[in-house]
Amino acid sequence: MVWLTPMNMNKILLASIAVLSAAASSQAAIIPFDLIGTAGAGLLPGNEPGSITGGTGGEIGLGISYDTVTNILDLTNVGWGSTFGFSNLTSLANNSHIHGPTAANNGNNGVGDFRQTAGVLINLTRSTNATTGGVFTNPILDFDTLFGVAAETREAELLSGKYYINIHTVTNGGGELRGFLKPVPEPGTVLWGATLGLFSGFRRARARRA
Repeated sequence: MVWLTPMNMNKILLASIAVLSAAASSQAAIIPFDLIGTAGAGLLPGNEPGSITGGTGGEIGLGISYDTVTNILDLTNVGWGSTFGFSNLTSLANNSHIHGPTAANNGNNGVGDFRQTAGVLINLTRSTNATTGGVFTNPILDFDTLFGVAAETREAELLSGKYYINIHTVTNGGGELRGFLKPVPEPGTVLWGATLGLFSGFRRARARRA
């Protein structure tokens, strides 16, 4: 039997941190995103700051991703309306954008998350204006060429949850469907954080016993 002495525990934890750190780094190029708001996941009327009744939308297929190497945000797999398994818009779509950056992460207005608003950052063109739904026809967004500022600046805003997608309609000109782009932690990153927490707790426990 091998006893877990403090020295052995230190070695095991440090080795685990090194392995998980390497794994997290190797996966860091592609970051998946969720669409989220006050009413829940997806493009929802309840995610709008006002009291809105409308259709629904969200991720389809492989979902949304951002590549930190190429600086490309991929919205290929975003749709709305019954064509893609959601509910239909109240009227024809007439605008669609990414708005941002909000003043706070995740649009937190001090009362609840995801309620802040911001100006139009990127125009998103649609495959159709039909109430039955559509997808974006310019879904590959290159942060290196879209803006007059460094891609790193916009990337930091994106990764902080300061951008949201809005689908506007004739009935709801201010926006009928909304969802914040929120990065999803990779499993390796979550495990790395848990290991660091365990290591920190072990060190504190040893300090108290000393």
